[in-house]
Amino acid sequence: MKIKRMVKRLFAVGTGVAMIGATAMGAVAAADLKDYPNFLVKDGVFDGYVVVGEKAAAVDNLAATDIATSMMAPKAVKAADAKATTKTTVTGDAWSVGTSSKKYEIANSNASSSNIGGESIKDINTFIGSDELKALADGSWSTNEQAYPYHQYLFFDGDGYSPSVGLSSIVKYDRNDEDNTDADYFSIASGKQIARYRMEFTTTAHSDDTDSTGAADTTGTYLDDFKNTDLTIFGKPYTVVLARRPDTVPDQSVKLTLMAGAVHDTLLEGETKSYTVGAKPYEVTLAYVDDDEAKFIVNGEATNKLKVGDTYVLKDKSEVGASEILYQSYAGGVHSATFFVGAQKMELRDDQITDSAGAYNVKIGSEDIDGTTVIVAGTDNNSTLSISTIDINMTAQDNYFVGAGKKLSDAILARGDEQQVLFTNSWDVEYKGLTDEKTHDIRLAQSSVKRYHLHLFDGDNKEVELPVAYAEGSYNLSVGEESFTNSRANQKRLHVTEGASGSQKLGSPAVAADGAIVADNAIWKDDYFVVTGGTASDGSAKSYLLQYKGSDKQTKSSPKIKFKNAGSGETLEYSVSGVGAGATATVATIKIGGYSFIVQNASSAEADDFAVIAALSGGSTVSNGTIVNFVDSYGSQWAFAGATHANSTASLDQEYVTLTQTTPNGDDYDNEIPSNIVANITITTDPEVRAAVTGVTTKTPDGKSEIAYAYTSMGTLVTLKSPSSDPQELDMTYPEKQKLPQLYFTAGAVSSSTSAAAGDMALVTIVDATKLDSEIADVKAQNLLVVGGPCVNSVAAALLNNPTKCDDGFTPGKARIKLFDNAGKVAMLVAGYSGADTRLAGKVVAHRAKELSGMEVEVEGTTFSDATISAPTKVTVAAPATTVAKP
Repeated sequence: MKIKRMVKRLFAVGTGVAMIGATAMGAVAAADLKDYPNFLVKDGVFDGYVVVGEKAAAVDNLAATDIATSMMAPKAVKAADAKATTKTTVTGDAWSVGTSSKKYEIANSNASSSNIGGESIKDINTFIGSDELKALADGSWSTNEQAYPYHQYLFFDGDGYSPSVGLSSIVKYDRNDEDNTDADYFSIASGKQIARYRMEFTTTAHSDDTDSTGAADTTGTYLDDFKNTDLTIFGKPYTVVLARRPDTVPDQSVKLTLMAGAVHDTLLEGETKSYTVGAKPYEVTLAYVDDDEAKFIVNGEATNKLKVGDTYVLKDKSEVGASEILYQSYAGGVHSATFFVGAQKMELRDDQITDSAGAYNVKIGSEDIDGTTVIVAGTDNNSTLSISTIDINMTAQDNYFVGAGKKLSDAILARGDEQQVLFTNSWDVEYKGLTDEKTHDIRLAQSSVKRYHLHLFDGDNKEVELPVAYAEGSYNLSVGEESFTNSRANQKRLHVTEGASGSQKLGSPAVAADGAIVADNAIWKDDYFVVTGGTASDGSAKSYLLQYKGSDKQTKSSPKIKFKNAGSGETLEYSVSGVGAGATATVATIKIGGYSFIVQNASSAEADDFAVIAALSGGSTVSNGTIVNFVDSYGSQWAFAGATHANSTASLDQEYVTLTQTTPNGDDYDNEIPSNIVANITITTDPEVRAAVTGVTTKTPDGKSEIAYAYTSMGTLVTLKSPSSDPQELDMTYPEKQKLPQLYFTAGAVSSSTSAAAGDMALVTIVDATKLDSEIADVKAQNLLVVGGPCVNSVAAALLNNPTKCDDGFTPGKARIKLFDNAGKVAMLVAGYSGADTRLAGKVVAHRAKELSGMEVEVEGTTFSDATISAPTKVTVAAPATTVAKP
């Protein structure tokens, strides 16, 4: 209503004769036309005045109306606005799955769940390291002999296919069998690899094989050089409190006992000391020691008697353990014990370090962690044990479905499995859902049970409805809006086939003068037709739905032919070129979207509203029988095929129209070609239209029966509605840019935030912002949108420094759009040589603002769609005046 009030006021302002406008130049501003209308908008509301001349004609005011009612600006994100386009950002130590050359894509829903293919993580990277996650930074293990540098990696190299679930480690639309919820999930199949951690030493780490006293021993079970050393694993600090050769025949075996967040020390019997582990204080007393056991009191809690290697779990779940006992039984001998206390004990064991297999799980505390396998690679000659790599393979123990906003650890816990399968528990996998992109709601929808309309967006991003099917009768399916009759008037057929004759595959039959049915694709008055220029595979294609609105016979004075742009509502009018009597020739050329389409007469041009044919795919010739595709402005291409009849002898299965949707531009996606969606339209005996959709395997949510969903790798959500006894409907939420899974490997503390994404637009609110030029005292006091030149608008004259001759710098048939920097405010002038020129410039601002740039442009043409936008003719003038000259 606010806009309507503004329009009403604009229409009421001035009824004088149209006079010349102006855009002669002023000072250079910091603003740029490419930013229109942002410099005139604050928080979604117009911040300034729209100024028209008190003496201006209605046509100038219409230009202001065109601009004001189509002004769009970036939409602010509100918590309650689920439709706002947003961008998710994860900060902290995080790797987003994908590289500069490889995108991680959602799988096509083109098969049953167990057969869905797609991109797994290893298709993007077979491993990651410190470049991707800081927690995998290089480190050094300083043993009791020397320091051994190492690298850390996370590998994705397991077999990822499961017969019951399909490919693992992919994002797909599936059903979580935990709660029967259908959604897009990051999915890991039971029994398949999550990842494999590797610590790789640049120089093998060595320890002598010794006995309990530290003496060299070929059968010794101690690795004293590793004991009581610090080692950082996946960003988490550990202390190696014990190192042993544990096997019955000890050679080739190793067991490392590590404590996370631990302190270790040696106490004499009866001695008490205080320690802090993290933020927690510990008071430790060695209460008892003998030749093979020690007992401690920790924060008042007594442990059991502990042998070397034993641990005791305290009430706060931290652990204390004995790593060394010294008991000299003679008088005055030392009675001491070395201990450790910390948050978590971890044990890594491999009894055959010379092979590539592993037989032991990671042990946390006293519990073996299912799904983990420890593999230590090295050598042991019974003098020195060497370690070259430590691998931990992590395997899913169930099917894990990680939904948007969830973590892999959450999914593991939901299954009742151990989260510690994620080795060290210092990292996780987080799925933030698909990227939020602008989308088109592409629909095959019924306008009645007998009609289907295909909703697409033309080359100017305007929604259009293509009348693709009409159920005439049991054996007659027409391509158009209305029923076929022997009268050719008002049938509103849809034409996608070039030429006037040949095999009739799409469109209702035409009617000859005697009423007989003929196979003819000629375009008659009120018929619709599709034109497409450019190439779909390189992104240059633009399609439009036009309607033929009739023509003057060529014998009239200045005959015209008219077409309606169904998207914008604009009328395209052209002069009819002369055609010889009984001849067929080009009568006009449609110019739209930067492309040209010739139009020829298909019946005598000596009659009004003669039939025409057109080069629907562009060019200078009409190719008989060529079927043109419609390319949505976001790149979705729709091809038309089928067979339609107009008789009662055809069988029902011969009556069909097939619509095939593809994504022809390979630059719109990465590696996974989006599934082609096919809608096959047929008729029932009622007659009613019906559509069968193939190309995707949909899922019907639990408890529903008439709706089903699927995805393509483009990130398109496909919705199929199948109401009982009514036509099916297809809805595709097709993105401008490919919607990609936002999957992150994170370590440590990370945070995520959601913000408004550039490009999400909303109509600007304009309230009480219209002014007559006589109401503006100071052109620099506020932002201004000034419509009309200095001959009809005194504010325009002030911006141009009140030129002596108001038409200085203007050319008939041209208009200018110009910015002025007014002491921190911005004035935008839209004006032409005549009122019609001003109106054209207003339409260009309204419909093609994204093509504007710089401080000024010049506009020339007859319609906004074919108008040229170019650099201005330079005119040197003084700076704008501050005050408005009064008449």
